[in-house]
Amino acid sequence: MAARVVFVFLYGASVEGYGLYLRPSHIYLFTEEQAQKTSDADRLEWIHQANKAGFRPKGERWYADTSREPIRDDLMRNELHRLGIMQKKPGSSTTSSSPINFLSADFAALFAPNLADSSLRATIESWSLRHLDKATQQRMTLRARGISAKSGDLFVDLPDGTRISITPGPSSIIAKDVIEQFAKRHLKDPALLWLSASDKKSFPQFAELSASVGLRFDLNAELPDVILADMDEPVRFVFCEVVATDGPVTEARKRALLAIVNESKIPESTVEFLTAFEDREAQPFRKLFSKLAVDSTVWFRTEPDLLLILSRAGGPLIGWPIHRGTR
Repeated sequence: MAARVVFVFLYGASVEGYGLYLRPSHIYLFTEEQAQKTSDADRLEWIHQANKAGFRPKGERWYADTSREPIRDDLMRNELHRLGIMQKKPGSSTTSSSPINFLSADFAALFAPNLADSSLRATIESWSLRHLDKATQQRMTLRARGISAKSGDLFVDLPDGTRISITPGPSSIIAKDVIEQFAKRHLKDPALLWLSASDKKSFPQFAELSASVGLRFDLNAELPDVILADMDEPVRFVFCEVVATDGPVTEARKRALLAIVNESKIPESTVEFLTAFEDREAQPFRKLFSKLAVDSTVWFRTEPDLLLILSRAGGPLIGWPIHRGTR
């Protein structure tokens, strides 16, 4: 949606300094057939006709009328204007139905056809430093790293200084950062007790380490994706489900995992439940949020310092995230 908004504004030369303005309806009324007409004459004709009452480009519309709010509010007002990507015509009312929006010149310059390779990267970096806060830049960097890690072995650096390799994929990338980033930030003395990778369901050394701290389980049982321990006194356990598409810690899943805990004679009070997602904006999190278990924690790979704690009002707060000082 964001790409299409930017496309229409560039298509209509609605850029700072040109004196041309658009409104949200220009996007949701736009058509694929019009997008294919890229000659100067076609674009000038669309600019000339677009603001006439009742004008509709020929072809199948990109969006239905129900897309007005996502385009106008969620995207343009709450994101593009906030980031300085888009501006409003000076002196215009915020509730005006007239065309008042245009792209900022420095953002539009990122799409100059003569920019490529190192010059394009330098221009993007310069724009990002001026307009994006550090947290947003970090999320972008981490998301890009996840996208690029699609082929070849994926190496995971364990808390004890050793390294293992697993098959790459969306779940593996999240699991890797649970071990390397979550554990480092939110546990005092982390240890990996279990990792279930898509190509290897068990690592013998983890079962042995788990037994040494009192956690015993059947390798054929339905184990979580990752089990971490904080070896500080007393030892605390983190049962983690990694979600690239589905499979969070629900109430039912939590009860199943507690059965493993009870079989090991480990106090339930020493166990925490974690669901790890790629990003707050990722579809799996938005789809599964209502199914997450109460008294569990959510962590996002692209925001490693952030923890989302689901706790009953008036009930006991989850232990280890609170005393580590990160909320």
